[in-house]
Amino acid sequence: MVYYHASPTADISVLEPRKPIYFSEKPSAVYLCTLRPMALLYGVQNFEYTYGYTRDGQIYFEEFWPGALKALYQGKSASLYICAPEETETTRIPNEYLSRKPVRILSQERIPDLYQALLEEAEKNTIRIFRHEELSSEVLSRIRKMVAREIREQRLWERPGAMAEYMRLHYPDSWEDAQK
Repeated sequence: MVYYHASPTADISVLEPRKPIYFSEKPSAVYLCTLRPMALLYGVQNFEYTYGYTRDGQIYFEEFWPGALKALYQGKSASLYICAPEETETTRIPNEYLSRKPVRILSQERIPDLYQALLEEAEKNTIRIFRHEELSSEVLSRIRKMVAREIREQRLWERPGAMAEYMRLHYPDSWEDAQK
């Protein structure tokens, strides 16, 4: 099995276990995946990764706000690493694994533009991209409610900072709903 890890940081030789920056509920570990397009999505550090799987197991990226894919990934470079973990554990996320021990890097591929790389993966049908303007009103309503719940649970309007600003900027309706 091939294990991938993507990072904005180049030339890493060993991945050390770390606590994810924005997902504090996850344990300290090295996070790996077995799907190249999934790894590419993690080539940027962000507050959310809006991907999922279709009923038939196809990974997809869903634009929760207009132009999200381009805004988040265009012009951003990353290194895609092929890794050799000694041991792994599965997580609740399909195709995601973690290692609680350092992981050796076998090879590195520089990705100059993650947006272009993801579009190429979509052309190869290894990932589907659902553009915001193509989403049904039911899906948009689900997103609005889900994001409002996240904002409310974290009480982001009381915690100024990068995440609060991101959510307020990209989800103004959810932001308003959360404060009601």
